[in-house]
Amino acid sequence: MSLRSKASESLKTEKGAAHEYVLVLGSNVGDRRAYLEKAIHGIQKLGEVLRSTEIIETWPILIRAQARFLNQGLLLKTKKAPGELLEALLDLEKNIGRVHRMKNGPREIDIDIVWSSTGSLIEPNLKIPHPFNRAREWVRRFIAELKGDAVDPEVGLQFSRIQGTSIMNIHDFKKKKEAKEKITVVTCYDHIFARLVQRTSIDAILVGDSLGNVIQGNPNTLSVTVDDMIYHARAVRRGAPQAFLVVDLPFMSYQASVEDALRNAGRILKETGADAVKLEGGAQVEAQVRALTESGVPVMGHLGLTPQSVLALGGYKVQGKDSAVQERMLNDAKLLQSAGAFALVLEMVPQSLAHEISQNLEIPTIGIGAGKDVDGQVLVLTDLLGLDPDFTPRFARHFAELSQSVLRALEGFAVETREASFPNEKETFH
Repeated sequence: MSLRSKASESLKTEKGAAHEYVLVLGSNVGDRRAYLEKAIHGIQKLGEVLRSTEIIETWPILIRAQARFLNQGLLLKTKKAPGELLEALLDLEKNIGRVHRMKNGPREIDIDIVWSSTGSLIEPNLKIPHPFNRAREWVRRFIAELKGDAVDPEVGLQFSRIQGTSIMNIHDFKKKKEAKEKITVVTCYDHIFARLVQRTSIDAILVGDSLGNVIQGNPNTLSVTVDDMIYHARAVRRGAPQAFLVVDLPFMSYQASVEDALRNAGRILKETGADAVKLEGGAQVEAQVRALTESGVPVMGHLGLTPQSVLALGGYKVQGKDSAVQERMLNDAKLLQSAGAFALVLEMVPQSLAHEISQNLEIPTIGIGAGKDVDGQVLVLTDLLGLDPDFTPRFARHFAELSQSVLRALEGFAVETREASFPNEKETFH
C-alpha cells in the first residue's frame, strides 16, 4: 500500500474526530490587514481557533519584485479531515477575492496548511507537513509558537529546535553575528541535493571548487575551471531558487589581476544567479576584493588552509600554529574586512586563533575545522552525509552514514535482478 493510500485510509477511519492544524495566512495586495481579518473570520466558522500569532511583515522570496507580505499563524481545531479543510480554505480564498496570477506572485490572501495532528499526508495538491516549513523563517517561528512540542515527521526534531533567522542578503550575515546566532552553510554541487537542502533551515549553500575532489575525483581543486563552477552553480540554483548561494572563484581565475577577478566573478553572477563569490587569500588579493565589492559583487573571504595553495603549503595541513603566521592571518582577516568582504571562512586553524580572529572582526567567521568559537560552520555535503566511507577528516562529523544505505540499495538491485524478483507484477506494464 502506498504512503498516499495509507494516509487516505487512516484519515477515513478518523473522520469525525477533532484534529489540530497550524495555518499560515499571507497577504500582499490591497488592504492586507483587512484580508487577514476576513480570513480569520471565515476560518472561525470551520472550527475553533485555539491560538494565533502576532502579524509580521515579510519579504517575498522567489519573486522579489512585489510588495511585502503580512503573515499570521493560527492553531485551528476542527473535525474536518485535511482534504475537506483544504477545499473549505480554497473556497474561502475565492470568496475573499483572491485573484490567481503567476505562481508565487502577488495575492490578496493565501492560506496554507503547514502542520496537522493527523500526521504526514502526500496528495497531488496537499502535502503535510508543508515541504518548506523549515526553510521559511516565519513559518518556523509560527509553528514553534503555536505547537512547539510537535515533531517534524520528516526530520524527527521538535519544531521548537528548528529555529533561527533566515539569510536573504549579505547584511543578514552580520545581523546573525550581532545576535550571536550561529550561521549554517553546506557545499552542494547538483540539483537533487540542492532541492533537499532548500527544504531545511540551512542558511546558505556554497558551490565549492571542492567539486574537483568530490565530483571530478581529482587529488586537488587546481584543475577546476570557471566553466565548471558555472555548470554546477546553475544546477544548484535551479534546485534551490530561494537559497543564498555563494560560488567559489577557482584557481587562477582571479589571482593574476583585478581585471581577471572582475571578469570571472561577473560571469559567475550573471550566468548562475548566485548571490556572492568566494575567493582565497589575504593581502595578496586585497585589491581584487576591494575592486569586486566596489563594483557590486559580494565577496566571502577564505583564510587558513586555502586548498588552491595546497602545493605551496606542502599539503592539507593545519595552518596558524606559530605566532608569525597567526599574526599575519589576523592582519589578513582585517584587510579582507576593510576591503568589503561580508564574511570569512576559516579552514583548519587552531580554535584559539579562530576565536581571536572572530573577536576582532565585525563580519562573521564561518569555520571548517576551526573549532566552535567561530560565528558559523560549513561542511561538505558528502562528508556530512557520510557518503564516502574512505574519507573521514577529523573535523567532519557524519550526521548520517548514507554510504551503507547506498551500498545496500545497489546490491539489492543487483541481486533481485539476477533472481528475477525485480521487476514484479506491480512494476510491470501490460
